[in-house]
Amino acid sequence: MRTFIAIEIPFFKEIEELQKSIEGRVKLVEGENMHITLKFLGEIEEKLVDEIKRIVEDCKVEKFKISLQGIGFFPNERYIRVIWVGVDGYEPIVRMAKCIDKKLSKLGFEREKSYVPHLTVARAKGRITIRNYDKFKNLKFGEIEVSEIKIKKSTLTPTGPIYEDIATIQL
Repeated sequence: MRTFIAIEIPFFKEIEELQKSIEGRVKLVEGENMHITLKFLGEIEEKLVDEIKRIVEDCKVEKFKISLQGIGFFPNERYIRVIWVGVDGYEPIVRMAKCIDKKLSKLGFEREKSYVPHLTVARAKGRITIRNYDKFKNLKFGEIEVSEIKIKKSTLTPTGPIYEDIATIQL
């Protein structure tokens, strides 16, 4: 099963406004699928879930607050493939992600070259423009308290991925 470890993010109206302002060929991330990925695992066997859950438990931190602020692009502003919202207060996320990455590498998972906490809101399929870019570039989209981490299953379909919770780890 195709899996990843993530922090779920509520769908703020400001994110919806940003998505509506994107012009061009794009695939928007659905509101119910909003998340910050800590680690993409890819295809795993079900028997690994308990071990992965134990690793996430070992790496968890206390509850913390983050704020979603500003927008950015991967790979860069001149060649946009992913439109994302930034994360302020991300230090605990980076700490958990690095810990999870290191411990999972001992199970044979590939190490991350670099990790930038972000909330993907759209994937560009060609040239895009963002109406009112100046409004969004430093906008505070919302604030949340992070109190749990999810291990999620991702089923790819022609209309987009369907995510299901496999495990929830309380912080």
